[in-house]
Amino acid sequence: MQRLFLLFFFLYSSSAISAQGIDFFHGTWDEAQELAKKEDKLIFIDAFATWCGPCKRMARDAFPKKEVGDVFNRYFINVKLDMEKGDGLVFRTTYPVSAFPTLYFIGPDGKVVHRQVGAQGPEQLIRLAQFALAKVDHSDDYAAQFESGDHNAELTLNYVTALNKAGKSSLKVVNTYLDEQTDMTTPENLKIIYEGTTEADSRVFDLLIKHRSAIEQMVGKSQVESKIELASSATLMKAVEFNVVYLFELAKTSMESHYPAHATDFALDADMQFYSGAANIPAYLKACKAYGKAKISDDPMGVNGLANRLLQQYPSNPDALKIAADMASKAAKQVTTYEPWLTLAQILQKQGKIKKAKKAAMTARDRAAGDDRIITYIDALLQDL
Repeated sequence: MQRLFLLFFFLYSSSAISAQGIDFFHGTWDEAQELAKKEDKLIFIDAFATWCGPCKRMARDAFPKKEVGDVFNRYFINVKLDMEKGDGLVFRTTYPVSAFPTLYFIGPDGKVVHRQVGAQGPEQLIRLAQFALAKVDHSDDYAAQFESGDHNAELTLNYVTALNKAGKSSLKVVNTYLDEQTDMTTPENLKIIYEGTTEADSRVFDLLIKHRSAIEQMVGKSQVESKIELASSATLMKAVEFNVVYLFELAKTSMESHYPAHATDFALDADMQFYSGAANIPAYLKACKAYGKAKISDDPMGVNGLANRLLQQYPSNPDALKIAADMASKAAKQVTTYEPWLTLAQILQKQGKIKKAKKAAMTARDRAAGDDRIITYIDALLQDL
C-alpha cells in the first residue's frame, strides 16, 4: 500500500531489534476512549488472558519491536485489557471475546473497525494496522474539493490530517497551500505546518523549527518533540530505502539539533538500520556493538534480541558471532530469565564451543522451569550438542 508501511516491513526484515515497541495506555478503558475522541484516533486493544500462552508470546516477541511501535504509537491509542478482571469484564459486555488473544481496532465513536483472533507476529501486526487505517481513510472526501482550487485553511487541515492518518503523503498538499500564504504565523497556518510536518528533509520541517515556540504554545512541547522524532524517522527510512548517505546524516543531525535528549538513542538505532540496509556488514557490526555497549544496563533483553538477530543474519561470520556472544553473555548477567542463556548456547554452538554451549543450555533449561514448550526445545538443542 503506502511507502510508509512498506518501509516498516523492510526495516523489520533487515534491521536489528530495538527496544522501543508499543507504548500501551495506562489509564482506564473510559479514559482511553476519551483520549481517542480527543485525538481522533483508532483504539488498538489487546484482549488477553494471563494464562494464555500465545498472548504471552505476542507480548514478548511482537509488541516490543521498534517497527511495530513506530506504527502503533503514531496512529493508535494502544490498550491492553485482561478479559477476566476489571475493565476487561466491562469491555466484554460490549465487544465479544471468546478466544485469546482477540485484537480489536475500534473507532473514537466506539464502532469496530476490525477484529482479529489469534496471536500475530510483527509483520502481521503491521499489516493489520495498515488494513484498519485503510478502512477509515477519509482523504478522498477532501481531495476533489482541494484539487478544484478550494485551498481554505480548514479544508486543507482536514485533508492533510486525513492523509497522514491513512499513512499517505501529505507534503504536496501542504506545499501547495503554503506557496499561497504570505503570513505563516497565523494560528491556522501554524496548525497546518504542525500537522504537515512528516519528514525532516522538507520545507515544512524547517518552518516547524522556525516557528517552534509559537507552535509549542498551541500544542505543547512534547507534541512538537514527537513530531521532530517522527519526521527524522521518516527521513531515515527514505535513507535506508534509497541508500542515501545525505538523508541518513540529516536524520541524525535533525535530532541532535532539535531534540538532543533523544538524539543518542536515535543515532544508535539509525546506524544499525542504515548500514544493515546498505549491506555494509563491517559498519553494521560496529553499530551493533556500540548499541549493545550503550544499552546493556537499560535494556538487556533488547540487547539479547540483537544478539539473536545477529546469529540469524550471520551464522557463519566469526566477527558477528563474537559480538553476539558478548552481548548475550552480558545480558545473561542482567536478568534472571532463560532467553539470554539460550541465545548464548546457540551462538556457542555455531562457534564450535560445544562444552560451553552445553553449560549455557543447561542454565537456560533451569531458568525455563515450568515452560514445557521451551524445555522441549532446549532438550532438542542439547541432543544436537
